[in-house]
Amino acid sequence: MGRREGPLIVRIEGGGELASSLLERAAAYGLRLAAKGEPADMVARLPPAEPVEDARLAGYSLSGRELEILEYLVDGWSNAEIASALGIAVRTVRFHLEGLYSKLGVTRRGEAAREALSRGLVRFDA
Repeated sequence: MGRREGPLIVRIEGGGELASSLLERAAAYGLRLAAKGEPADMVARLPPAEPVEDARLAGYSLSGRELEILEYLVDGWSNAEIASALGIAVRTVRFHLEGLYSKLGVTRRGEAAREALSRGLVRFDA
């Protein structure tokens, strides 16, 4: 079978915030998204949009995104660095941090990191 000319055709299956982010990035990189029923060169299968229960979150109402941001926070990343790594706005990072602070019962970054580490929500890997 010969190599097809043209842009890579991708299909993103699944839903949620991650799918939207990937769709934007795919378009930015010049990839073409497969239409419904069209064959694709590559398929990205995403987890369901519903949050998956994580044993570390038992008793907490942290979302997967909040946990992800918390891991960056513990590693000492700034809001701008976290936003860049996740492909979201700094304002969105701040929004998630406010929710984290409230759920952990803290008011500052350092307190959030300390609580997360002491509760075993994240690990610090030097």
